[in-house]
Amino acid sequence: MALILTGTVVTADREAPVIDPGAAYLGDDGRVAAVLPLGTPAPPGFAGARRIDTEACIYPGLVDLHSHLGYNTLPLWEAPGVPYMHHDRWPDEDEPPDYGRTITWPSRILGQAAAEALIKYVEVKALSGGTTAIQGAPHTTRPVDGWLLRIVDTERLPAGEDVVLTSALQKDVEELVEVAPKLADGRVLIYHVAEGAPGTIVHDEFTDLETAGCVQPGLIGVHATALTPDDFRQWQDEVHEIDRAADATIVWSPFSNLWLYHQTTDVVHASELGVRIALGSDWSPSGTKNVLGELKVADTLNDQLYDRHFSDADLCDMVTANPGDAMAVAWGPQIGVLRAGACADVLVCERHHEDPHRTLIEATEQHVRLVLVRGMPFYGEPGLMRAAGATETDTITVRGRRRAVAVRQPGHADAHLDWPGVRAAIDAVRRDPVGSFERAQHQLAASDTSAPEEELPLELFGDMPAGHAGVMAVAAAEPPADIRIPPPDSFTHDDAFFAAVARSGPPELQALAGYYM
Repeated sequence: MALILTGTVVTADREAPVIDPGAAYLGDDGRVAAVLPLGTPAPPGFAGARRIDTEACIYPGLVDLHSHLGYNTLPLWEAPGVPYMHHDRWPDEDEPPDYGRTITWPSRILGQAAAEALIKYVEVKALSGGTTAIQGAPHTTRPVDGWLLRIVDTERLPAGEDVVLTSALQKDVEELVEVAPKLADGRVLIYHVAEGAPGTIVHDEFTDLETAGCVQPGLIGVHATALTPDDFRQWQDEVHEIDRAADATIVWSPFSNLWLYHQTTDVVHASELGVRIALGSDWSPSGTKNVLGELKVADTLNDQLYDRHFSDADLCDMVTANPGDAMAVAWGPQIGVLRAGACADVLVCERHHEDPHRTLIEATEQHVRLVLVRGMPFYGEPGLMRAAGATETDTITVRGRRRAVAVRQPGHADAHLDWPGVRAAIDAVRRDPVGSFERAQHQLAASDTSAPEEELPLELFGDMPAGHAGVMAVAAAEPPADIRIPPPDSFTHDDAFFAAVARSGPPELQALAGYYM
């Protein structure tokens, strides 16, 4: 269905970054047909298209290039041992609130006993913050049919090819050597590297990438907190030896870094050396609710610590153009930009500031008016959802605003639940976590292993370390008898979230609450 959106169009295209007033023409093929000044003749094929005069700001859908979806129903984890030295320390936390009981088992039980409900809950949570593309799909017993968001890990762009490699866990040099030729062939590797304090053993992870020949244009390094300016210079130089037009890419998750380690990536020096910076929300146990929240952490650090090194447009590029450019190594210019030929992933946001970039930075969930993925409406104000062609929606309330969400998709095996069904399935597992887990295990064990993969029961498995306690429990294949699954994490940065930040967060995170007052 062709659609025309008018308003202030923030394209993230550096040749014409803002068109005000403008019109975005979204084709029925899920692509942007054109972005033009308002009043310019429409491109062919739009004579009978639906038209929405948004009177708002229109952005590319936000790209969250680092998350762990299988854990995003969980609340912020007030880990007892912070600050940790590196990523190998906190998974072995066995003092209350211990990692195994707080994170490993609740996520595992929900992922195996209520897989579709978990997927849909965390997708709507991301949509409520304007996210249209996200990285961090859980491992599954079979391919998922019916994602709402564009899932970077499994998206086959272009031409149906699987060109994205991901790993949250570190590989040894021998494994990385096998990855290097794939990067040389134009693939992308999104890889957790050097997550921890400078001078610690995690720095060796970058050395291993260099030794294996993986420091190429397609390498996207997540965190990189232990790297120094010399490392970033070396990384950029090695990429330029291969392609002078390419840049190194890191994914910055400042909230999670500060929450766990009380320090974060040296993004100022990295950017001065030409390294591309994208933002990622990480996961709800140590991160923000969505990448729109992470944008505010970047903004407050930019103000407090970096002497406004980054412009407002630079910050907005971290959730649009920059991740889009990073993925363009494999995909071409598909996401993170509104221009002819790009994916029709769109965020419409209420304008509350004269500067449209400042509008996005200061926007909260209440300002998100409409979210389109592949040109289709999945989330937004009920009136705008109907105007965009949504027919089967449920109503939810986010920061006091009514929103419609299209969760159920007839014909998709993993999208048959409506929103009340999603909540009911999660609540059922919470009432009887051990019994629900045992029934899911039995169902999987009883399934026909000779049947086609797509006929297997859908179950999810985490992509993060189980930790010492978690490994012991998983080895036993039985959850603790008194395990408790917390209520699903709220979509908004609310009083409970900021109370936890006030109790357990470092000083740099305390200013975040001011954006939500």
